[in-house]
Amino acid sequence: MKKLFFNYDLTDITPSEHLVLGGFANRKGLSKEVHRRLTTRCVVMKQEEVIVCLIVNDLMDVDPGIIQFVKENIVKKTGIEIDSILITSIHTHSAPEMEYGRSEANDRYIKLVIDKISENAIRTITDKEGFKTAILKCGKSECDINIARRDIKPKDGGRAYRVGDPDGLRDEEVGILQLSDDSGNQKVTIFNYACHPVTLGYESNYISTDYPGKAREVVEEKEGGMAVFVNGATGDLNPRDAHFTDPDNTDCVGERLGKSVISAKMTSGDDNPDLKIIAKTIWVPFRDQVITKEHIAAEAKRKASDVTEFFTWQEMLDRWEKKVYEMIDKNEVKKAFPFKINIIKLGKTIIFFTQGELFVKYQLELKKRFPRYQVLCVAYVHGIGAYIPTADVFEKKGYEADQSYIYEVLPSPLSPIIEKIYLEGAVDAINELIR
Repeated sequence: MKKLFFNYDLTDITPSEHLVLGGFANRKGLSKEVHRRLTTRCVVMKQEEVIVCLIVNDLMDVDPGIIQFVKENIVKKTGIEIDSILITSIHTHSAPEMEYGRSEANDRYIKLVIDKISENAIRTITDKEGFKTAILKCGKSECDINIARRDIKPKDGGRAYRVGDPDGLRDEEVGILQLSDDSGNQKVTIFNYACHPVTLGYESNYISTDYPGKAREVVEEKEGGMAVFVNGATGDLNPRDAHFTDPDNTDCVGERLGKSVISAKMTSGDDNPDLKIIAKTIWVPFRDQVITKEHIAAEAKRKASDVTEFFTWQEMLDRWEKKVYEMIDKNEVKKAFPFKINIIKLGKTIIFFTQGELFVKYQLELKKRFPRYQVLCVAYVHGIGAYIPTADVFEKKGYEADQSYIYEVLPSPLSPIIEKIYLEGAVDAINELIR
């Protein structure tokens, strides 16, 4: 009989200095007050020779090189397979920029947080006495704090702006997975919901977990143990109450999500749930296949006239042009973007992990394709990726398809055939795991 064991731990990663925050190109100044402290949370599951290490950080986007370095640290000290380590972020836009060179304070913070994330994970993996036999429970609830977001380009020109679309596609389901020991004293509650953590907008300079932090507190107060929020297909979803400067609003939104988690009816999972994991890469071609400095210069000139929500659009274009030139000089430009995915099967639960910012249609489609399973979609894994829009967004030339690549420093927008390629790759990988 295969037994499932689990262990968990967390460490504070709140910065002690004022530094550059990530997430909003329009934001001015450095971080100021701390609204809610940041943490790194690690959950380790193992069954015989299979081990999964899930690390969830209260950060936004993280440079993939940093993620890789953390993984290698963990592998070196524990001996587990590198594909068994899944590192993601809650994607709060009120956390430090995790790219070297933004400021000296940021560089110091990155070095510190690498050590803290690594040490917390290594401690959790190697703490043999901390592992307990797992009792698995699953649940679902609903929460309506999210709304479809869309870019509006006024016919008479001017700056683009983003408003919520109450009739747009969204997923209000909260997926819950709970592991506890026989006594119920050791417990981890993982909950999955799709919504950008941007209740605090670009005019805010708070350090904050945004709404997920308060939601976790509500869950921990009721359930005990450690709560872990994993963000879903949020690429085209915002909070209904977004872009405020008052953290009281943030806490109200988080409390609503937390209450939806603790109100869910939980059902017992398999007595002996099998644990399996698979890693794949989905390659999506870029729209432009011939990338030269002449092409990039022409694109930068053409894009300068774009209607955009960014006050700093020209600065972003200049940065993009310079960095892509460097990529060309180093022969680093590829013809396709590799989206790394991992899938965990735990009894009748499938957890689909993906690099990038997934659009909600993919999440809904995967749930539809695999109705016999509880499907959780977790985005922002493996470091900075790109938006994964649907085909219609390319036709509308929305920000996510036609402008975000400048901010992400990709040599070109992705190809509009992304929806077909990505969905087929995701479905094939899940089928390979469950068959």
